[in-house]
Amino acid sequence: MIECISLTKKFGNFLALSDLNLTINHGVFGLLGTNGAGKTTTIKILVTLLKPTSGTAKIGGYDIRENPIEVKKRIGYLPEVPMLFDHLTGREFLELMGALRGVSEEKLEKRIEFLGKLLGITDYMDVLCSVHSKGTRQKFAFASAVLHEPDYLFLDEPLLGMDPKSWAITKDYIKKYGENHTVFLSTHITLLAEAICDTVGIIHRGKLVASGKLKEVMGDAHSLEEAFVSEIDGVGE
Repeated sequence: MIECISLTKKFGNFLALSDLNLTINHGVFGLLGTNGAGKTTTIKILVTLLKPTSGTAKIGGYDIRENPIEVKKRIGYLPEVPMLFDHLTGREFLELMGALRGVSEEKLEKRIEFLGKLLGITDYMDVLCSVHSKGTRQKFAFASAVLHEPDYLFLDEPLLGMDPKSWAITKDYIKKYGENHTVFLSTHITLLAEAICDTVGIIHRGKLVASGKLKEVMGDAHSLEEAFVSEIDGVGE
């Protein structure tokens, strides 16, 4: 379970996140919002990269303030801007990430082979990360996030830069992964959320303005995009 309890974050006088209360039990949850709405701030707090100004959150029962190490043991994280080590090859990068996560050598080798084939990056495994294209870097970063099969997977705009084929494959993988794990993803692509999310939330200027099962949030709208626009217009600009 992911539980946000009155989660608030200020940067100086700027209120980036305001009294966020949210509970996610299982499956794929999508946090939608325009640029600057507070999506990335929320995820960075949940993965313990940012400290909240007030309030807290719990991941699998562990408080992000009191037990950040226990939280980190249970999560996988894909940031909006992929972070790779340019002096390593793709394979070396994944081997390092797997070793840091305590994945056995035997399992790590199998996971790298599987993800390489799935994401179409096998041919780039022994190429330095510094020369990978934006899309290829995104794929390696995604692979590193799911390499150890974490209980809780956090994805910040996971499909940015991917080609259509990889977009579809990764989308399907995320949806399937959510059948046995908890996935928290942020996106401004309503079609993605509509395709794979079990529950969604809409955030606007740091405030959660709607949340629930997909059909509940959509209401009478014909699409999630229509519901999203309606919610944002409803709270004013």
